[in-house]
Amino acid sequence: MEVAAFYLPSLGRKEEIEQGMAGKRTDLYQRMLAELSEQIGYMDEHGYYGAGTTEHHFHIEGEEVSTNPVLLNLYFGLRTKRMKFGQLGNVLPCLNPVNRAEDIAIASQMLQGRVFAGFARGYQGRWVNVLGQHYGLGEPGKGEDYEELKRSLFEEHFDIMMTAWKHDTFSYHGKHWQIPTPGIQWPAAKTSHAYGKGVDENGVIQEIGIAPGLYNNQIPDLFMPFATSERSIQWAMERGVVPVTIMTHPDVVRGHFLAGQEAAQRAGLDYKYGQGMAMSREIIVADTDEEAERIARDAGAFIWCNFFQPFGFNAAIATPEEKNPFTVPNSFEAISERGLVIHGSPDTVNRKLEKLFKDLPVDYFWMFIYNHMPHGALMHSLELLTTRVWPNFSDRIR
Repeated sequence: MEVAAFYLPSLGRKEEIEQGMAGKRTDLYQRMLAELSEQIGYMDEHGYYGAGTTEHHFHIEGEEVSTNPVLLNLYFGLRTKRMKFGQLGNVLPCLNPVNRAEDIAIASQMLQGRVFAGFARGYQGRWVNVLGQHYGLGEPGKGEDYEELKRSLFEEHFDIMMTAWKHDTFSYHGKHWQIPTPGIQWPAAKTSHAYGKGVDENGVIQEIGIAPGLYNNQIPDLFMPFATSERSIQWAMERGVVPVTIMTHPDVVRGHFLAGQEAAQRAGLDYKYGQGMAMSREIIVADTDEEAERIARDAGAFIWCNFFQPFGFNAAIATPEEKNPFTVPNSFEAISERGLVIHGSPDTVNRKLEKLFKDLPVDYFWMFIYNHMPHGALMHSLELLTTRVWPNFSDRIR
């Protein structure tokens, strides 16, 4: 099993975020870069798979400042030697897919292949509708038709990126995109005939290609955070994309794993139960159970209960009977008891993870890291995980 870090880059501690407008403060952004560099540097030395960051815009509140994940990934990648870096994920419906394919290809070259890529549909209308307005997401900006448009854009943009990565030159004719657009006369046709391709005998562009391509043409590892339905999981599995689940109820996750296994078999892959799947949880380890709980209460729960729950994210911890996520208890106790946050001494966390992985084996485990928690406590948690927990479950951690 690969173990990795999933960052939601926050600016400031809890009390600094509560003062307001933390996302605009240079001192807090610089501290975030420095602290994450130390945390990621430690993981780089001890066998962790990689580190991923969300994509979100306009977060002046400071709780998830990951405006350009590719640039942020490159920043940390250039300071490390082994880990992979990527986006969890690129919000495809409001992105130009050719531009993002180019961006990731450049990062792949600069990091000599130490990249992965994740893809998401997006849920925050404050920026998805603004940045995606030219794709039709601005009006009405909600409802069933809106969600279907996002899904349609997501799937087409994914196809375009894969096509751009897999071929020297390409054309694409879909519902939303025509690449290239018709009748582009190319004055440098003679030069392109001699040194490139994609131009016909009349000097008209028929295909385009991104440059540079991926490092040694290596397609990055692909992820989908967060896959919360069997439909999404099956779509991902059929395309070699690893679904990342945050669902916690064993019956719900078991159904998702079985759906993924069936989809993999349809794609010609002889996958075992849980193979090709990923899971994300927050894990906080301290010297004692009491100390770990004290830290955990002001860690992920602060972000989850204030910034995620209003979007319906408590569906992640709901039971099969709880159909309305807004009626699910919204508290530290709820996310702790239902397993979204795992906390305790090394012995306690080992016992919890042993049961979790016995029921739900996965190929990748992404540690939710909410870096607004005190840096010293976070580093100590990483050290305890690295020396006393993860070696019991993964032969990759040194």
